Amino acid sequence: MNKAQRVKAVMNREETDYIPAGFWFHYKPDFTVEEMIGEHLKLYRETDMDVIKIMQDYAYPVTGEIHCADDWFHIGIRGTDSKELKKMTEVIRGIREQAGDDVLLFQTMFGPFKAASIAFGDDVLMKYSKEAPEAVRAGIQKLADGLEAWAEAYLDAGADGIYYSAQYGEEGRFTKEEWEQLVRPFDLQILQAADRKKDKYNILHICGEPEYAFKTHVDWFYDYPADLVNWSVKDNGYSLKKGRENFSCAILGGLNNKGNILKGPKEEIRKEVQTVLEDFGTKGIMIGADCTIQGEGIRLDYIREAVEAAHTYRKGDE
Repeated sequence: MNKAQRVKAVMNREETDYIPAGFWFHYKPDFTVEEMIGEHLKLYRETDMDVIKIMQDYAYPVTGEIHCADDWFHIGIRGTDSKELKKMTEVIRGIREQAGDDVLLFQTMFGPFKAASIAFGDDVLMKYSKEAPEAVRAGIQKLADGLEAWAEAYLDAGADGIYYSAQYGEEGRFTKEEWEQLVRPFDLQILQAADRKKDKYNILHICGEPEYAFKTHVDWFYDYPADLVNWSVKDNGYSLKKGRENFSCAILGGLNNKGNILKGPKEEIRKEVQTVLEDFGTKGIMIGADCTIQGEGIRLDYIREAVEAAHTYRKGDE
């Protein structure tokens, strides 16, 4: 099996020759296209991981300003002819050219609510979501239409799928009814860009924000279209095995993104991987972290240790 075949087998919950793994972190948003390509390939090559997740660390070009509720009707996002989209597709093409076709590439995308939050501030977004939800919904629809087109462009540029960061389902942010009206439809709109295409895939990351202690309603996302699903086990107290019972797709994760994978030592990283696989089993899982690795001093040799621990795992390992 090559890396692409191995990850596809996991997504189909079939047996693999070994357990695949993948980890990621953020890059500087002022990186040039060449620097962004180089840093992604460095991580991939030096750790031998099984997938390349391309980080969305360039800001979305959201247009407009919010001073009153009516302003939500006039926001937008630049189209697929923009320099910002061109920059991202150049990164995809450059990584594909150098990495070849034996590994799957996933382009990270944040949803339209997150795009609005970055552009206008979370306090502003939440204020009007409560006071003028119809106005906010109209604006979010425009962002979703634009981001759906961006997703299509990413896939056309050579991405094998979308790694979608699904936010705004945090505990205490919205009621489920509010979330179903304001957030869910637009998540699904973007996820369907890959879901409706042959040989394209979705990785769903259920992400919480620090203001809400990273706690999110994992159960709200059970029926989202995904081939792999990932969430923070440590922050939500929601186990991988429970996820297997409730999601219809394979699982990505298992490791604390702020724990051993960041701080070491290597012996503890290996032990953590082994413990996850002993508990979960070896079918329908790809080893990863709760979220992006966050903190100072990220070490590629620590990531490689986790990847090797997954690759060399055999049931019954001590």
